[in-house]
Amino acid sequence: MILYSIGKIVNTHGIKGEVKIKKDTDFDRFKKGSTVYIDGKLLKIRSVRTQGELYLVAFENLLSLTDVEHLKHQEVFTSDEPTDLKENEYHLPKLIGLSVLTQNNYLVGHVDSLIEVPQGHLLKVIKSDGKYVLIPFVSEFIKSVTDEEIMIDTIEGLI
Repeated sequence: MILYSIGKIVNTHGIKGEVKIKKDTDFDRFKKGSTVYIDGKLLKIRSVRTQGELYLVAFENLLSLTDVEHLKHQEVFTSDEPTDLKENEYHLPKLIGLSVLTQNNYLVGHVDSLIEVPQGHLLKVIKSDGKYVLIPFVSEFIKSVTDEEIMIDTIEGLI
């Protein structure tokens, strides 16, 4: 089962078992009745509301501040994949391991990880010699993405 990080608990809120979550997803993952994984445990969302850019979330069977105190600073995960991906939207964890090819079918390497930067994401691609190259995950460089490979357009000095 693949788990997707969707946020991080930044603090508790009040005395009724709510936590403040900073979301880390473009999809609406925090809904009443949804399940999430925190610290390896499956929890069902009892209620959700927003406070600025944070979500205030309460879980079933965690009804007091004492019940949720240990959740502070924990990451929140889900196993649910969004099914309504639009054109040029991707499940970022599924990019890891894909082959990266130039438009001339030259194998650059394989995606090792994604690095989040203010402008978006960078693909960290491990080359056959063990060195790596960072490729911006933007339409100027990424020409196509399939289940097996990522086709890129290179410029001088990129690789």
